[in-house]
This record gives sequence, C-alpha cells and structure tokens, in this order.
Amino acid sequence: MAFLPMKQATGVNRRRIGNIVVTALNDGCLDVDFSLLTGVSIQEAEALMLAAHRPPEARMSVGAYLVQDGQRTVLIDAGAGGFNGWGGWLRSALATACVEPDEIDAVLLTHAHPDHIGGLAETDGTPVFKNAELVLSQSEYEFWTDPQYSALFPETKHPMFVFARSIFTAYGDRTRRIAGGEVMSGIEFVPLPGHTPGHGGYRINSGASSLLIWGDIAHFPDVQILRPDVTIAFDTDPVEACRTRHRVLDMVTANSELVGGPHLNFPGFIRVIRNRTTYRFYEEPWCPALI
Repeated sequence: MAFLPMKQATGVNRRRIGNIVVTALNDGCLDVDFSLLTGVSIQEAEALMLAAHRPPEARMSVGAYLVQDGQRTVLIDAGAGGFNGWGGWLRSALATACVEPDEIDAVLLTHAHPDHIGGLAETDGTPVFKNAELVLSQSEYEFWTDPQYSALFPETKHPMFVFARSIFTAYGDRTRRIAGGEVMSGIEFVPLPGHTPGHGGYRINSGASSLLIWGDIAHFPDVQILRPDVTIAFDTDPVEACRTRHRVLDMVTANSELVGGPHLNFPGFIRVIRNRTTYRFYEEPWCPALI
C-alpha cells in the first residue's frame, strides 16, 4: 500500500558564523488566534499573511538553535516539547543533526515561556539534557520563581509559573543566572526586556561574522516586522516590548546582521531591511553548501 505523509518532515538548516556552526532546529508549531494581537485587526493580519504568500492562519513556528564550535555543543531554547500539544519535534531534529541529548553541554534560554522550555524535562521531571548547564538571566529566573510576580497574574496563568519552576528544579544546581555580556566564548547575552522582564537574545560572534538569536521579538514575522507596533497578549509589558522591537530592528538593519528567532518561519534565518520608517525582511534560503 502506498504511504501518504500526514505531517511535515523534521527540519534542520545550518549556517556558518566564522568558526562556529549554527543549526536551526524546527520543533513544529502551535496554533493560536490573531485576536491575541493588539494594533492590527484579524482581517489585516490575515491580509499580511496572504501578501507574504502564506496561509492566513495564526500558526506560529516553534524552533531552537544548535551552536557548535568543535569543543562545545550548545542549545539555545528547547522548543515546546509537546506542552499543551505544541511542537515536540526537537529530539527528532537533533537526531537529524546527528546530536544526542547527552552531548548538549549547555542550554541557553531566551526566556521561560512554555514553548521555549517544554523540551527540557521528561514528564517525570527528569532533565532531557542530563549533562547540560541551564543558563538564563537573573531577572527572568526571579520573575518565574518569586511568588510576588505570579500573584499579579490571574489564576489561569499560574500553571506557567508552576511549569517554569519545575524545569528549574529539574536542573537544580546546574542552573546559572546571568545579567548580560559574554556567557561563554563567542556567545553574548543581549537583554531585550518587555516580552518578559528578563527576556533576551544571544549574539554569536566569530571572526567577522555575527548572528543575533533575538528570542520573541516577533511571534509572527510577516506581521510584526512590517508592523512593529503590533504586540501580542503574551507580552508582560507590551509598551516595553514594542520599544525593544523597534530598537532591535534598527540595530540589525544598521549592518544587515543575520537574525535567528524561535518563531521565525523555517529555514530559520532572516535579514531585515529598513526603508525610511518601514521594515521588511527576506529569508535566507537553505543552501547545499555550508556557508
């Protein structure tokens, strides 16, 4: 009997940044609703998706990035891991990239929303990456672990705080909290607050090349890069998130810096271009040569 595939194949895409190789890993997607966006109507968001030749659906890509320099194997974010039925393809993507979970030396978090940490622990609470150090900003850690912050949110949001704490518990004393600057050789943490208090990105530098993994600066790039004032209900501080997005877009357009992000459409790398007061982007295509 002939086989009819019912889902997309696992995706990986490698780019060379000087002496470092960065691999975009697709973890799948999650379906939400454009009503979560503020600053654009549902109809406008659908029109922007159609203009980008994409289905007019609020389907958000979920991904992570593998960073290898021949000495260390580092993961930036860990996908949703099947949390709430979201994503869950990360381990398949790692296998496609010929990396076993036990080979991961460190997991660097942009922030601790479930679609970025869901792939870190098994259902019984044991860590997926048993030999890895877990790295995140101090203010992000405090936000998810200090009861004074969760008390500010409705009870419907409390399970996210419980989930984040369970992940931190799984990694225990192998959790390292940072403020900014170089996390390890060639990788710098860049604070980008607003989406969450300790949200940030990671800039990878090697030789004359750099790449900014910008976290959740854009959940729907076809909407929020063209319309950077558009915020999403997941933003803890929408005003600051908007301000940060404008700042980052200006920063990456200044020198046409390569950009990655967990919610960028696969193959996972873009460059942003500024035209006076507006922005557009193009996706770096998959290439058979490692460039």
